[in-house]
Amino acid sequence: MLIVTVMGGGTAVDLEAWASTYGLSSPVASDTANIAGAFGIQYLPTQQLIGRGSIIKMTNQAKISDADIEAALDEVVY
Repeated sequence: MLIVTVMGGGTAVDLEAWASTYGLSSPVASDTANIAGAFGIQYLPTQQLIGRGSIIKMTNQAKISDADIEAALDEVVY
């Protein structure tokens, strides 16, 4: 399972410092080309939850809760 946080909106940021500030250990990606905006993502940072078997569980979330992560972990993938 993977949570990816996307930062940017067309601007460059120090991803390591930002992630450290918020205690994130999951990957943080920079969107300096504003690709998120082209797909209608309305706010950044945004998080995506990718579950077992690389199944996309949630997209464009301001915050993915512990309960959402636990539910994804409990799902059985065949």
